[in-house]
Amino acid sequence: MARIVNYSDEVHIDKMKEVIPDELQNALVIYEITNQSPKTWNDYLKLLMQAYKTLHLDKAQGAIFGPEIIREKSRGKKDLDTMEIDEIQRKKGKSL
Repeated sequence: MARIVNYSDEVHIDKMKEVIPDELQNALVIYEITNQSPKTWNDYLKLLMQAYKTLHLDKAQGAIFGPEIIREKSRGKKDLDTMEIDEIQRKKGKSL
């Protein structure tokens, strides 16, 4: 979304600094003091994500599909998409 409007990276970074939680702002203080803050939007977002993952390791370790899906796959149940592909392949084999 930052690339849709034609603002400079500094404007986006300044606006982001206004809305990020205090804990993230505190984590980035050393970068600002030493004048090593990222100057580009993408680099700043990467730094924010890295700091957030470090501060909230428990939240950063989560699975996208949840533990239930992982357990089902490990028990040998097929994914729905895989089942559909297998059906299509069987139909093609019968029609030949």
